[in-house]
Amino acid sequence: MKAMTAVLEQQTNSYWQLLSGASDQVKIALISLLSSSLMKKDTVQETSKKTSHIKIKPEDLEITPFVASIGQGIKPLPADFDYEKSKAEYLMQKYG
Repeated sequence: MKAMTAVLEQQTNSYWQLLSGASDQVKIALISLLSSSLMKKDTVQETSKKTSHIKIKPEDLEITPFVASIGQGIKPLPADFDYEKSKAEYLMQKYG
């Protein structure tokens, strides 16, 4: 049992060396991928069967008149608009 644990630890340490500097978001995404890879194949196939009947039709994507009207009065920003400057001014104004 100790020999197997040592081999497992050696294998995982090599992966950890590659991933240890990754951001928390990357680590969480990897955890999600690893955990989903451990699911039983029957569960994955069963889930796929349940969701495969869902179909999106063109009328499902139509924008309602209300939603279309929301942005009609908004003028586009100029091409040289400085987002960072505007953000800094807003934050300074809001939080001092």
